[in-house]
Amino acid sequence: MTVEHSDASAGTEGRQVARPPRYAPALAIDATGLMFWPPGKGLAGIPRVESFLVNAALADPDPDVEVVAFRPGEGRFRPLAPFEQDHVAAGEISPHRVKRWPGRRMALSQAFEAVRQQPWDKRDADRHLARTVTNGGMGIAWQATRLLIRAYRLYQRARIRFGLREDAPARPAETEPGLVLISHHILTQEDRSAVSGGAGKPAFLCHDIIPALRPDLIGSSAGERRFGSDLEQLVRAGAPAFCASDEVGATLTEYMRKAGIGAPVVCRFPMPSILHETASRMGSTSRIETGEPFVFYCSTIEVRKNHILLARIWQQARDEGVKLPRLVCAGRWGWMIEPLRAFLKAHPELLQSVTFTGLVSDEQLIGYYRSATFGVFPSHIEGWGFGASECLDFGVPVIVSTAPSLIEASGGLMPAIDSEDQAGWYAAIRRMAEDHAWRSSLAERIAQNHRPTPAAASWAAIKAWLQESASRRL
Repeated sequence: MTVEHSDASAGTEGRQVARPPRYAPALAIDATGLMFWPPGKGLAGIPRVESFLVNAALADPDPDVEVVAFRPGEGRFRPLAPFEQDHVAAGEISPHRVKRWPGRRMALSQAFEAVRQQPWDKRDADRHLARTVTNGGMGIAWQATRLLIRAYRLYQRARIRFGLREDAPARPAETEPGLVLISHHILTQEDRSAVSGGAGKPAFLCHDIIPALRPDLIGSSAGERRFGSDLEQLVRAGAPAFCASDEVGATLTEYMRKAGIGAPVVCRFPMPSILHETASRMGSTSRIETGEPFVFYCSTIEVRKNHILLARIWQQARDEGVKLPRLVCAGRWGWMIEPLRAFLKAHPELLQSVTFTGLVSDEQLIGYYRSATFGVFPSHIEGWGFGASECLDFGVPVIVSTAPSLIEASGGLMPAIDSEDQAGWYAAIRRMAEDHAWRSSLAERIAQNHRPTPAAASWAAIKAWLQESASRRL
């Protein structure tokens, strides 16, 4: 079953679309995944979407919206500590939601009280309490505080065992969020309790189901190996899936049908133009002319993204004496890229015409989009493909693969070629580089048919369907 918000998605004519209730049940956005990314670094793909969600929730004045992180030692989601808010916040935080660090003395006193109340919590709880005491520190002070808290916990346990104090009463029932939109990290980590139903009612942001469909293109961690079974467990439990593309929603539904599971609730939301909105605030959306033309590909460098196809094309051009614009690949180095590294090592002269920038800031990324001659996105499979939609946001023509989500992300407006068709890609790249009239016509097509999606509109649609989903599960 698919539900769409009538103000944010097309295709709802003639259908009665449910509206959220006037009173929204409590809901939460999970920030656990963002805690594993260094603050202030440029985010792309899944982390960029999750940062948008977390910060939209932090800025929302609605008291029924919360931002949480999963505590493995406790097996539940908790509101963010002050240092966690500082880590994930990229903008304004609603005043009633701001957490202030009480100072080390008071924080230590509060940590000891937490240990007295829950003496049997695990080591993960000690680590987190130590970070709250040191306000996010991870150095010698944190180590010393962690050992102190651990010693105090063992002391409290010993007192219970020797009858010097009563055991702590059972944890009182606490108010859980009506629905928690869990982060991608929760679906790929070792602790299964976050998706077992014991940590609140989950919803999940279904960026894609690539680990289940194409495990040959993904790493082999335990979390990735059980990705499909965890999705099945969530759907069986009635967790709604929030999908940015129709393709992912349809693929998820078909995957569940083959597994003998009823159709999931799929909430289709519009993907926000996050980077373009940042550029708009900076007054940096207009075109920049550069001395040297270049082709741009923004993506993590991993086997699925098919950088090796581009490397072979640029080497073919060199072998044939064809001068292509410089290829600029922005993104961190990822996994399963040994063939690409071997190809670059075998053709060292290729780096004269291909640049790998590594991870870049938002400001640098905006500069690349504003000045790129055109973009490329030859990925084998995608859930969305930010690099393609961001090209359109900045008015840059882009060649994409025939992966359905990439065609959807580029609005069906751009040329699409099979990811295995090197000859087709070579011809299209040469034409885009040499045929100024064709390139200009594609840019004009973008100007006439594409509009960036405001982040506020995307958040409104996501929040409305979280509220609707929460009300159905009460």
